[in-house]
Amino acid sequence: MAPALLLVPAALASFILAFGTGVEFVRFTSLRPLLGGIPESGGPDARQGWLAALQDRSILAPLAWDLGLLLLFVGQHSLMATETVKAWTSWYFGVLQRSLYVACTALALQVYYHVLGLGEPLALKSPRALRLFSHLRHPVCVELLTVLWVVPTLGTDRLLLALLLTVYLGLAHGLDQQDLRYLRAQLQRKLHLLSRPQDGEAE
Repeated sequence: MAPALLLVPAALASFILAFGTGVEFVRFTSLRPLLGGIPESGGPDARQGWLAALQDRSILAPLAWDLGLLLLFVGQHSLMATETVKAWTSWYFGVLQRSLYVACTALALQVYYHVLGLGEPLALKSPRALRLFSHLRHPVCVELLTVLWVVPTLGTDRLLLALLLTVYLGLAHGLDQQDLRYLRAQLQRKLHLLSRPQDGEAE
């Protein structure tokens, strides 16, 4: 009974987080930020504000781009997830079917970045961040090491595979003092941002 009770705070926190995310999504998708603040809904002024927004090209054009990008993302995900398309891609591409799906998703995101004029995602990172990324392995490597070593028995071939891959992943993880200073600076920056008072709070 006691372990089950410990799950209650976690469940409540998860619910609050999901609810807050939904509220923030509704606020983000509203036209209020675009209009610079409109009167309370329900009044005649609010209706005029919406009508003015729907006739303003400076508002309609970004909304049309956003709608197109959203439809591209949703369409690609939904279409390629159908049984017909999955069967077709599996027939022609075999085990590469999932890789094709991921590649098309990446292509859709590239279109998004191109439309917004952002270029390559990694181009937005600082040189120090790129240097750090070149020294790090993907976090999924921890999962790989777990799969390799946490088994009931290790045969000779499995042991050899686990040893070689562990050495390979260990040698590739080459953080130096410059990387550690960068990580420490980023941690301090995030802690400083989190410690700042929110808008409306007393100094």
